[in-house]
Amino acid sequence: YAALSGRAPFEAPNRPELYRLIRGARYPLPPQLSPPARALIAHMLHPDPAARPGPAALLSHPFLTQ
Repeated sequence: YAALSGRAPFEAPNRPELYRLIRGARYPLPPQLSPPARALIAHMLHPDPAARPGPAALLSHPFLTQ
């Protein structure tokens, strides 16, 4: 996220608010990001760690293979 947007995905004034944003996967998506970039970020920042892609899935993602 930071490499594509120049910012951290989750920013909050205090720790409880930061954790709430992370658990809810609430982060802004800059409009200049392509649909494949947006999809990759959504998969990587999924709040359920078990639902996040592993290394092989990341390397075969359309954002990295197009």
